[in-house]
Amino acid sequence: MTSPEVKSHSSLSYVFLGAIQGAVAWSAYAIAEFASSSVLFRLVRPYAVFTAWHWELTALLVCAYAAAGIVLGGLAGLLVGILEQKTSWLRDSDTAVALEAAAVLTVIVAFTLNLLCLPSWPAGKLPFLVFCVCMAAVVLAAMRSKQLSQRLGLLTNPWVVAGVLLGVGQGVGFLQLEGLGQELGAKNSLWLGLLSLTVLVVIACSIFIGRWLRSKLTRDRFLLNGPAWAVLVLALLLAGGSFVLGGRAPAEARNPAALPGNSQQANVLVVVMDTVRADHLSLYGYQRETSPNLKKLAADSVVYTQAMAPSDMTLTSHASLFTGMYATWHGAYCQPPEATHGRVLNKGATTLAETLSAKGYSTLGVAANLYLRADFGLQRGFQNFQIPRPVPVLGADESWYLLRIPMRRLMSAVVDTAQFDRLFTRGDDINRELYKVIETQGRAPFFAFVNYMDAHFPYIPPAPYDRLFPGKNDKLFQGDLDEAEEGAIRGQTLRPGVHSHLLSQYDGGIAYTDAQIGKLTDWLKQRNLYDNTLIVIASDHGEAFGEKNLVLHGNSVYQNLLHVALMIKYPKMTATGVVNDPVSLIDVAPTILASIGVPVDAKMQGRNLRANATLPQRDLFSESFPCPVPHPPECSGLGGCTSRALLAWPYKLVTSNAGKYEVYNVATDPNETQDLSGAGGTMASDLGTKLKAWVMTMPARPRQQLKLDGDAVQRLKSLGYVQ
Repeated sequence: MTSPEVKSHSSLSYVFLGAIQGAVAWSAYAIAEFASSSVLFRLVRPYAVFTAWHWELTALLVCAYAAAGIVLGGLAGLLVGILEQKTSWLRDSDTAVALEAAAVLTVIVAFTLNLLCLPSWPAGKLPFLVFCVCMAAVVLAAMRSKQLSQRLGLLTNPWVVAGVLLGVGQGVGFLQLEGLGQELGAKNSLWLGLLSLTVLVVIACSIFIGRWLRSKLTRDRFLLNGPAWAVLVLALLLAGGSFVLGGRAPAEARNPAALPGNSQQANVLVVVMDTVRADHLSLYGYQRETSPNLKKLAADSVVYTQAMAPSDMTLTSHASLFTGMYATWHGAYCQPPEATHGRVLNKGATTLAETLSAKGYSTLGVAANLYLRADFGLQRGFQNFQIPRPVPVLGADESWYLLRIPMRRLMSAVVDTAQFDRLFTRGDDINRELYKVIETQGRAPFFAFVNYMDAHFPYIPPAPYDRLFPGKNDKLFQGDLDEAEEGAIRGQTLRPGVHSHLLSQYDGGIAYTDAQIGKLTDWLKQRNLYDNTLIVIASDHGEAFGEKNLVLHGNSVYQNLLHVALMIKYPKMTATGVVNDPVSLIDVAPTILASIGVPVDAKMQGRNLRANATLPQRDLFSESFPCPVPHPPECSGLGGCTSRALLAWPYKLVTSNAGKYEVYNVATDPNETQDLSGAGGTMASDLGTKLKAWVMTMPARPRQQLKLDGDAVQRLKSLGYVQ
C-alpha cells in the first residue's frame, strides 16, 4: 500500500503502515473464514439459516480480527523498519511488498501456533503443519527478494493465503471423516478430490495470472491500493451489517386475528421441553423460580407430579410419547453395532400424527433436536415438519483448525462468548417458525408439536437468562465442561465452581424455555385458539450433574433422568388440579385421543389419564439402551449398559446387564441415596419377579441397520450423543 521510498521514513511510519496492512490481512482472513465456515455451510446445507445471534457473533469476530491485525501488523511493520534501516536482511526488498508479506506472515504464524497448541493430534495435523511452515517460508522469501516476489505473483496476497490455508484445512477435515464417510455411504473422497483440485487451481492462478496482474497493478497507485481498501470496506460492511442483523427485533406473528377455518373440534398442541428434569422446575417446588409461566398455565391445567419417562434419551422417549408404547415395542432405540445411534420407529407402530392426520387434522411440527429428523421415523404422519438448523459459528470437530477458536478465548476477556458453542435453534426462533407454519398451513383443527432444546448441553441460555441465577463462570468453555464430565464418569467429583456453573446455566435454559412457552400460550390467546386447544407440556427426560458419577443422559434409569414434567390443559378447561398418582409419557397419546373423541389404538400400552383414577393400580417401566454417550466404567466392556426400571409405587427397582440390582423408596428418597435391596423381606425379589414377567412379554428385537449422513452424526456428537 506504499512505495519503496518509505525506506527513509521514521519507525512510526512503519508501524502505521504495518498496522494498515495488518488490518487488511486479518480482515481478509476474517472474510475468508466467514465464507468457509458459514456461507459454504449454508450452500452445502440449504436448510440451515442465519440467525440473529449468529450475525451478532460474526460482527464481534470481524472486529476482533481487525483489532488483532492492527496490533500485530503494527509490530510487524516496526520489525520491517528495523530490518530495513539497521540490517541488510531486506536489502533487495520492496518495502510495500515487505509490509504486506509481514502482515500476512502474522496470520500464518498465528494459524500454525493454533495447530501446535491443539490438545490432540487429529489425523492430517502433521502434514498440515508442514504445509503452513512451507507457506511461511515462501512469504519470508518474498519479503527478502523483490524479484522472487514478482515471480510468485499474488501467492502471498492476503486473500490467497487465507483461502489456501482454509481450503487445506477443509481437506484435512474430509480426511478425518473418511472412515465415517465410508461407513455411512458419504462421498468424502469425491469432495476431497474437488477441494484439492480447487486449491491447486487457486495456487497456480495466483502465481501465473498473478504475475501479469501484479505488473499491471503496480503501474497505477490506485489499482495497487484498491484491493487493500476493498478488503477493509468489505470487512466494515460485514461487521456493520452483522451488527444490524444481530440486533434485529424478533418478528412475532403478523396479526392477532383468529385463524381462518377455526372449527369446534379441539386443536392439539404438544410441547416438549428437552432435557428438563422435574425437580428443577419451580412448578414442582424447586427453590429457583425457573417456571413462572408454567405456574400460570397450571391454573387451567391438570399437573401430574409423578410422571415417569419410558426412557432416558430423546429418540426413545419421543417415540413413546407419539405411539403410547414402550421402547421394545415401538423399536426406536439404540442397538449397536447395526444401529448405534438409534433404530427407525417400527412400521407397525402408529403415531399420534398419523392417527390425527387420518381424522382431518392439519399435522405440523417444529423441533430443535436432530433426533426428531425423518431418518428415525418420528415425522411419520406430519404434513409439515421443520427442524430449523442454524449455521454454526463453531462447528463440531470439523472447526478445530480455525483461528476463531483461540480468538474466542481472547474475546471472552471482554465479552460473553458462550453462544459460540450453539449448534441448535433457540426457542424464540422455534416459536417464530411455529407461528409461520400454523398461520400458513394450520387449518383448524390442527395438531402441532414443538420441541425446545435450550436446557440441553452445552447449557448456553441467551441473556439475560444466563445470569438469572448465580454461579456462571465466563471462563468455562465447552471443552472444559467436556473434560470435567469425563472426569465425573471416572469417579471424580465435579469441582464446586464447575457444578454451580452447570446448574446456573441449566436452570437459566429452563427459565428461557418457560418464557417461550409463555409467549406461545399468549399467541394462542391472541388468536382465540387457547380455550379450544388441548395443550400438553412435557419433558422427554432429565439430566445428570455428577450424581452417582453420571453426567448428561442416555446412561441410566435413575430419577434425575426419569422423573419428568407433565401437565395437560384440556379443551375448555374441563379438568384442572393436581394428580399425585404415578403416570407415564406413554399415557399422553391415548389421553389426547380420548379427550378429542378419537378411538384409541388398541396397540397403545398407555392409559387415558382422564379415567386413570377409576382403573386398577399398575406398574410402570423404563428402559435405557447402550447409546454412544458417556457410560460408567463398569459398562465399558459391554459397549454401554442396558438398564431397566420398574416403578411399583412407592418402590422402584433398578437393574442393568452390568449386574446392578437396587431398590429405592422414591416417595421418601427421591434422590435414590438409600438402596433397600438388602433389606429384609421379599420386596426386592417380588419386584424382580414382576420385572422378569414384563420382560418375558417383550416382542423379538429384529436387527436393523440405520445409516445417517456425516453431518447428522457430527451434530449429534457435538451435543453429547456420540462419544
